[in-house]
Amino acid sequence: ERERIHEFSDQLETAIESAHAGEFDGDEFGEGVCTLYMYGPDADALFTAVDPLLKGSPLAKGAKGVKRYGEASDPAAREETVQY
Repeated sequence: ERERIHEFSDQLETAIESAHAGEFDGDEFGEGVCTLYMYGPDADALFTAVDPLLKGSPLAKGAKGVKRYGEASDPAAREETVQY
């Protein structure tokens, strides 16, 4: 499964780079969950770049995405959750 997720991550990275929407920053596996990290200056532009891939992948079924409007380190940044 990790190999499939890494292949999918490569697709996400390409989509983000092609849209000049930010960067794919890696993944983290633990307790049966994989977290994918993506960062960019505009949360909406970043999600526009990756949303079609996430919607179309069985790997993302039941997953959630978190749009953060602000710095990752800012606990007051507004967040919006997207379910897949």
